[in-house]
Amino acid sequence: MFDRLPRLTCAVLLKQADRNLSGWLAWHLALGIEHIAIMDSGAFDDARQIVQSLRQDWPLSWHPVEAEPNQTPEEHRLEMTRQAISHLHHVTQAMPQEVVDEENGETTPVDDWVIILDADEYLAPSRELTSLLYQAKDETTAFALHWRIYGDAGLLTPPPGHVVANHTWHAPPVFADHRFVRLIARLDCLPAPAKLADPHMLGLSPEQILRPNGRPFIPGDESLHPELWEGGCIQHYICALAHNEEELPPPMRAYYNRNEQMTAPQTRNLQTMRQLANQLRESALRAGLSRLQKLVEPQLEEAQLKHQEDETDLAIRSHVQHDTFHYDRIRSSVRSDLLLNPQFSTRYETGQTVLLRFPEGRLLEGDPPNHHEPLIGFRLESTPHLLTLYGQDRSPFTLGDAPCPFGMASLSITPSTQQQFVHLPHETGHGSTPLEIIPTNAVPAFLYTPLPPIDEPDGLSVHGLLTWLAGHPDLQPYDLARALLLLSPASAQHLHNLAPILAEFLPSQPKPDFLP
Repeated sequence: MFDRLPRLTCAVLLKQADRNLSGWLAWHLALGIEHIAIMDSGAFDDARQIVQSLRQDWPLSWHPVEAEPNQTPEEHRLEMTRQAISHLHHVTQAMPQEVVDEENGETTPVDDWVIILDADEYLAPSRELTSLLYQAKDETTAFALHWRIYGDAGLLTPPPGHVVANHTWHAPPVFADHRFVRLIARLDCLPAPAKLADPHMLGLSPEQILRPNGRPFIPGDESLHPELWEGGCIQHYICALAHNEEELPPPMRAYYNRNEQMTAPQTRNLQTMRQLANQLRESALRAGLSRLQKLVEPQLEEAQLKHQEDETDLAIRSHVQHDTFHYDRIRSSVRSDLLLNPQFSTRYETGQTVLLRFPEGRLLEGDPPNHHEPLIGFRLESTPHLLTLYGQDRSPFTLGDAPCPFGMASLSITPSTQQQFVHLPHETGHGSTPLEIIPTNAVPAFLYTPLPPIDEPDGLSVHGLLTWLAGHPDLQPYDLARALLLLSPASAQHLHNLAPILAEFLPSQPKPDFLP
């Protein structure tokens, strides 16, 4: 329908706290989806905090769905789908119903489409969404996109980085479950939520459904294998994102863990997603910093109480008068006590700027290299494992799936067996290549806040982090990203519970001993 402008909104059905929620949101917002509703039936705390932290800057909403006792999985799916459609109706009604062309002032009515996905399903059109939806005829009610089921790619534990980049091996087109489809449906063609009886085909007739290549949708058509994913598909990461055996029992994992065929993700889609992911991370860091600053207040109250207790325990009179001398006791303040705390009053130290060089001689740049300028690294002698990369012109960049908000990437690096060589984290895309450290006299592009000293055998405690925040009320979000990498494993887990929005910036858990 060329006389109407297609607009796609989406609902994602969550079953439990999903460690990939931020990456899922980044992928689908980068596609051009104009609103995402998170239908939450079990991850209330984490998902709610993440969405509420991001919704100020991004078109997101959170809707809890209380599961009725004794519901079967099919009944629960139907109820969540009904509520998702109802919620998307309310969302789209609050959005503009016409789009105004700023050049000529003409208005174009909006044609609302919706898709309902699980958190392990990723919409993957072969071209822009508007191009796909513009194929719709007047009588078209939906587009049917087939599953493409991905295995675990032989990875024993989920590696850092985006699931689309890490998992490229999938089952061949003839795999039976690839007949299953998800619909991009025209919203005004769907039945009333209370009357919906089928959560998969949404009560729509197959005769009015098209495939993403514009051809008619024929359920069960065995002749479609060569063109099954022509125009787009639903990439289903059932093995990569299953949390435990309860969610995906071993027999089901054995059935779905198929890795016979590889399809590399489109570079354009990955790059667009990574750029938007960094913008999401900026919102997340700002929200996380605000959240932690609120936790500082009880930390200061605790310090005040301890100070008062210490004052009471000191059996020293406030005034003493003798024949030869007298004194008045000067009582210290909480702030003066805190100034003696190394976390509260961190000291500046000289830093070093470096370049990173590959064995073949080229210098590390962002990807794809836009200006052919090398990234500059900044590190301190006290924390040589922590490296912050940035461009000299402070422009945004991406480095694989590593977080690069505010035009910088703070990374935990690993020394190589060769002196003056290091390995970057896996998610940068360069983890397997040793990079040589080349000292440079470049001036740091940012004035960094000094980092807090560690106060636990294996890292920084949450208490130390909050004390540091109390002493630096004007802290920048990118400085918080650097400090989070100092947390001990136990403190990182504790902070994840306090502020789930910061999960992506916490240090990765160490690999099991049996992994290389």
